[in-house]
Amino acid sequence: MSSSSVSLYCQLLPDSQFFLQILIAICANIVVLGPAMGFGYSAVAESAMRSNKTDGDLQLDANQANWMATVSALGTPIGCLLSSVVMGRGRKTSMFVTSLISMAGWVIIYMSNSYVQILVGRSISGISTGMASVPTTVYAAEIAGSKWRSSMVTWTSISIALGVLIVYIFGYIFQDNWRMVALMCALFPLCAIALILLVIPESPLWLRDRNRPDEALEIMKKFRGIPKDQPAPAEVLFELKPRPQKKNQNTLKHLMKRSSLVPFGVMLSFFFFQQFSGIFVVIYNAVGIMAKSGVKVDPFLGAVLIGIARFIASFLMAGVSRKFGRRIPSMISGIGMTIFMGGLSLYLFLAEKGTVMADNGVIPVICMVMYIFTSTLGFLVIPFAMIGEVFPSKVKDILSGMTAAIGYLFSAITVKTYPDMAKLMNMYGVFLFYAIMSLIGAIFILLFLPETKGKTLREIEDMFSTKKKAFEL
Repeated sequence: MSSSSVSLYCQLLPDSQFFLQILIAICANIVVLGPAMGFGYSAVAESAMRSNKTDGDLQLDANQANWMATVSALGTPIGCLLSSVVMGRGRKTSMFVTSLISMAGWVIIYMSNSYVQILVGRSISGISTGMASVPTTVYAAEIAGSKWRSSMVTWTSISIALGVLIVYIFGYIFQDNWRMVALMCALFPLCAIALILLVIPESPLWLRDRNRPDEALEIMKKFRGIPKDQPAPAEVLFELKPRPQKKNQNTLKHLMKRSSLVPFGVMLSFFFFQQFSGIFVVIYNAVGIMAKSGVKVDPFLGAVLIGIARFIASFLMAGVSRKFGRRIPSMISGIGMTIFMGGLSLYLFLAEKGTVMADNGVIPVICMVMYIFTSTLGFLVIPFAMIGEVFPSKVKDILSGMTAAIGYLFSAITVKTYPDMAKLMNMYGVFLFYAIMSLIGAIFILLFLPETKGKTLREIEDMFSTKKKAFEL
């Protein structure tokens, strides 16, 4: 069968091209669930850990509880840097190591008999969170065709949203039992390990870059729906064609190329606005923030509502990203975050000044839920999706890990400084700061964020290699 007839075969049977891609991408994203639960654990466990104990179990004070959240956030950038190293050993290996570390962290938390042990468990859990953030997105980008890539790279964020929602639900069910919540979380990386060993193949592009073309072609043909005994069409061979490189060009020279530096600078800036707009502060402290925002419902139930809003928005984001790309959803997200966080700030300011509100606490609920919803449509999801596609393959392991690491370092700073900001500025001042940062972030996106919709990874690299105006990228 000729290459043209193979292409016709794939067009007549489109499901054969995409079914395996979708199935394997879903399996790979299960790896993210266990580590992602670390984002929401402190929110649901803090009240149980701080409550008065009659059975001699651990009891934390306010400062210790804040450090419980912060050490996880500090461990996450370390995990991102480790993922850069481990991904060099293979995407599959990286996901396997991530799951092992995640399970170890949850088991240590469950078995903790001291505050220090909790910090150790939370640190390990945070490391696994950082390690999970990049490999799955990169893996999805490398196995997906250009038609589906813009959607599939957002599935990591859907998995993170689902993991956070699940741990919020566990917290609602087991409000007084932080150990049981940790034990339930440990089951998910165990399931992921089984899938990695039994189902998930190695990335064909990673195999290509390791001079294993036969294995790469065999796996890529499966992902593109081409029968094993048929020749690969020209499009598939082009995907697996190594980019020409100058002889003896080392990694540092690759890192210093325009095609590496420009996306690195853009993505670091995007992550800065993501974190300082307060998204992760709300996720890490959902229960406490709901209680301080004038919400007149069970704060644990309020956290579940936040988790549901984020999960629904993550699903919508997959379709929105495929249709509208990166720039438009990101700008809408920033504007929405500005409106709802600014509205909540105004509400709390008026309440602080003695204004009587007749809404029975409905407005804060709407503002908080819609803030998370709109953030997920762009600011929360798109930066993580884009690090899987904007960096050249030769330095993707390094730059994707470094970018996520610095982004999570921003997260640790915001999580740690949140209590001090609340004391200094009051809650309405904190929310106003987040609203202003969201607005500045939306302006940055308008001016500098490139569009990658519909482009192959090779085309994206070529786009950054040439000088263009930011809004033309």
